[in-house]
Amino acid sequence: MTVSSMGGLDDGGAALPIAKMSKGRMTLVILAMLGRLLVGLFFILLMMSFVPKKPGDPVVYPILIAVAGVALYIWFFRRQVKGVYKSAYPTLRAIESLILVAAMFLAIFSMLYVMVSIQDASSFTEPLDSFSAYYYSLTVLATVGFGDIAPTTVLARSVTMIQMSLDIAFIAVIIKVMSSAARRAIQQRAQHDVEAEDHAQEQAQDASQSTNQADPKGQQ
Repeated sequence: MTVSSMGGLDDGGAALPIAKMSKGRMTLVILAMLGRLLVGLFFILLMMSFVPKKPGDPVVYPILIAVAGVALYIWFFRRQVKGVYKSAYPTLRAIESLILVAAMFLAIFSMLYVMVSIQDASSFTEPLDSFSAYYYSLTVLATVGFGDIAPTTVLARSVTMIQMSLDIAFIAVIIKVMSSAARRAIQQRAQHDVEAEDHAQEQAQDASQSTNQADPKGQQ
């Protein structure tokens, strides 16, 4: 029994429905999902570590990081959708993908907030580091707005407004895409199982007919 790289638990046969899995196998599936989540979150944190730390760093760094972050997010999102399709357990993989995609989304904006804060310490009500910037981007996504951190300059407010606009798309589109991918994967797998069962029945009937034709005495 092995854990597949695309998110399913593979024992060389068809995946068992979650409702029919034993507690031991369910534990392995969940541990595999948690392992992939930890690896994914580690790489997101690693990506955040490349944010410039000093005001004197070249301006091109923030631009390159923003462009690279958008490109990486698109690639990452497409890979997660494909992972849901190919997973032995699409529903669990969809949940995992939503967590990772949300973490990547917040990480990109937290990096932008850190770079804005570094370039101008008065951009927010307090200077931001990676943790406080991630906290701020999460409050913007959740529309909580505790008020302890707020943008004060045009640039900081502009980036915040961009995130607010994209938050709507994230909630409305990303969740729908992932849930639809999981639902289609389950439907395709169910259809495949039905077709496989019908094919097996046809083969059994053909074999029975061949046996009867080869042994005409047995029919008398």
